[in-house]
Amino acid sequence: MKTLKQATNRIRVSFSICSGKPAGWIVIFAVIFGVVLPTIISSCIDQPKSSEQPSNIVEPPAEADTLLILNQDWIEGQGSYSLDLDNVDEVFWHIFSRLPEDVIVYPSENYFYFKLYVNGKQIWGNIRLAAGRRENGVLSFAYFEYKESPYVYEPRVRKSKYFTDADGLIIDEVDTFTFNVRYNHRTVRFNLNKLAQDPPKLFALSPNEEFVMKTYDESGYQFFLIYNNELRYLFWVLNEESLLPDALQKVQDDLFIGRRSGFAFMVDKENDDRKVLVAIKGSNATVNNYYDGPFDQLADNYVDETNVSEYLIKAIPSLEDRIDKWGYYTDKEESSRVAVSPYFVYFSDTELAQFMGAVRRAEDPKFVISKGILDRRSGVTYVPTPYPTPYPTPYKTPTPYNKSNQ
Repeated sequence: MKTLKQATNRIRVSFSICSGKPAGWIVIFAVIFGVVLPTIISSCIDQPKSSEQPSNIVEPPAEADTLLILNQDWIEGQGSYSLDLDNVDEVFWHIFSRLPEDVIVYPSENYFYFKLYVNGKQIWGNIRLAAGRRENGVLSFAYFEYKESPYVYEPRVRKSKYFTDADGLIIDEVDTFTFNVRYNHRTVRFNLNKLAQDPPKLFALSPNEEFVMKTYDESGYQFFLIYNNELRYLFWVLNEESLLPDALQKVQDDLFIGRRSGFAFMVDKENDDRKVLVAIKGSNATVNNYYDGPFDQLADNYVDETNVSEYLIKAIPSLEDRIDKWGYYTDKEESSRVAVSPYFVYFSDTELAQFMGAVRRAEDPKFVISKGILDRRSGVTYVPTPYPTPYPTPYKTPTPYNKSNQ
């Protein structure tokens, strides 16, 4: 699906120099009870401080309050400022200098996301301490102009950069999940998510199924990736052991849809009523927002435990000798990674209803969700979000930085 492939670009963030005056409204995202929580910081930091206290996280704090966003802050934060969006170093410092001394990175591919309003544009981006790179002192940073309306025409701002000690950026490893990043006499501690790779507890796997991994999406949703070793396909199941960041609307007895996310889940009645991800909303996928699906948040910190590349190759034999252990392609000139997206993309309720009809009529509904089908009754061929779709990334495979990772 061309539009989806275009939408899978995961462009990262960049920062700018603090000039002593307000330089934009930055929304830094954490997840509290699975709800995206922005910390709004509008003033420059004149006296940077170093982080001293370690912080380890597994789940968001239980005492979290509700998310309150004031229209006043939103309006006052959209003024025009002298931030040069073409200068990646400037934008990076603009963001980095305003981060708290300790930040929590919830998504399981280690992206720390933010939004920035500047010069009448909505900028989305992230800082990433990628597994396989951070150990070698490499931090990736990227940002892009978010397409919030059809009138956001090309060309849009898209910038990214690797920061290393050559740029004056130093990464100190405190432990496997805690890293201090030092830049321009300021230190920020990044606490990565300790997402224990325990098999599902609320439902049993079928004899022909294998647990691959547990993931934490930037939407706040958590998922299990499951592999069917008989028919060799992958599928996603909602993790209901943690609090949901959304309200699921019951549409039919076997179909629930997230009121905010648009994620569609089929109730798998033969397997303890677990909820299998059937489809994502196309309008989210095409703009690459936080509800674009779980394809790009694999459990990278546990790659040696999950052996995800082996399952990718089992499901798609053509990947043999073409990917590294994280799922990055090793035979492409441009950096790209396997998009683990075995689900449908719908652009209307009618499309979703028609696809669900084909799923219900199938001998193995999950196979249809993962692989697609020619529905003989309707004559329509349903193709899920194609995987392995290589989705571009602003960074190469981590492998060249550490040959032992192969």
